Amino acid sequence: MKHMNDQYWYTLLKEDIKRLNQHLPRHRKPLAELLHMEEPKVEAIDGTQIFMKKEELEDLSKIIPERYHNRLALPIVIVRRMDLGRGTFEILGEIETFAVRRTLNLADLTFYHSDRSSEFRYIYRPQVQELLRKFKSLIVIGFGIPEELRF
Repeated sequence: MKHMNDQYWYTLLKEDIKRLNQHLPRHRKPLAELLHMEEPKVEAIDGTQIFMKKEELEDLSKIIPERYHNRLALPIVIVRRMDLGRGTFEILGEIETFAVRRTLNLADLTFYHSDRSSEFRYIYRPQVQELLRKFKSLIVIGFGIPEELRF
């Protein structure tokens, strides 16, 4: 009986998190494409538009080597991972992790020389705040599902 009750709550929690994440992008676009758009934007899951500031895109393009502009998908999605501790966030995507770490001066200039280990995908609240100060329109914060609920 307890297992069935647990499964009910897990399902309910997953559905709540799914509802909370309706503001996340349905599809992301490469930095290179967004730089050429007159009004840079992508569609969110809920159908609204996520607008990105041209100035922030240009600033980011100066930090990230040009050869990655076609691979860096924006907006960058950062997921709050409450199961990993208070104030822990996970960056989604390998190139996106490099971009965030480069922006925060936590990575050297070259992607291939940076450590691409999964442990470096995690950042903490003060780093997220710094990132949002620099690139507010290029970052979207989501809510993560604890590992034990993923299947």
